[in-house]
Amino acid sequence: MTVDEARKIVADFDENQGITDEDEFMFIEAMNFLIEEEKNPQDMMYLGGYYYEQKHFDLALKYYEMAASMDHDAAYECLGYIWYYGRTGERDYKKAFEYFSKLMDKVTLMMQ
Repeated sequence: MTVDEARKIVADFDENQGITDEDEFMFIEAMNFLIEEEKNPQDMMYLGGYYYEQKHFDLALKYYEMAASMDHDAAYECLGYIWYYGRTGERDYKKAFEYFSKLMDKVTLMMQ
């Protein structure tokens, strides 16, 4: 698979209304390939968001954490929500506060 092929699979998946199990499998494979190849936190967030919508919160957490390790702003917000609402089965207000605080610290620095 190439990056261009993977991007095409993702674009086709996004446009497709009647998604099959095969389509989903190819989409996930393409996204994982892109993440491995390009290390782009936006791809990590996109796949995490897909898993979040599917209520696979443990997988969403994995990809949001990957993006957060690259200091991606949106990841901090998503991780805060996961921990605040206990999406993985455990509420952790301390972790939620830490992630929300990281985002606010970054926003504050940008505004100065």
